[in-house]
Amino acid sequence: MRSTVRRQRHVERLHTVNRFLTLAIVGVMLGAICISFIPILNKTRELDETLRMKKQELQTEILLQKKRTREVHLLQSDPIYLETIARDKLDLMKPGETIFRLDGKK
Repeated sequence: MRSTVRRQRHVERLHTVNRFLTLAIVGVMLGAICISFIPILNKTRELDETLRMKKQELQTEILLQKKRTREVHLLQSDPIYLETIARDKLDLMKPGETIFRLDGKK
C-alpha cells in the first residue's frame, strides 16, 4: 500500500516537472521568436523616421516651388511688381519716397 502511494506521488511529481519543463520550453521558444523581431522593429522605426524627414523636406520644397512660381508669374504679368523689385535691387527711389528696410535672416 505504501509502495503504491509513493509511486503515485512520484508519478505526480514527474507530471508536475514535465508540465513545468513544457511551459519553460514554450516560454523560451516564444522569447526567441520575440527577440528575432527586434531588428525588424528597429529597422521599421528607422524607416519611419526617414520617411517623416523626407515628407517634411518635400513640404518645404513644395512651399518654395509655390513661392517661386508666384514670383515668376508676378514678374511676367505685373509691371508694378517688376518695377518695385528692380528699384529695390538697384537701390533707386522716387523723389519724396522713403524706403524702410528690415534686416532679415542672412
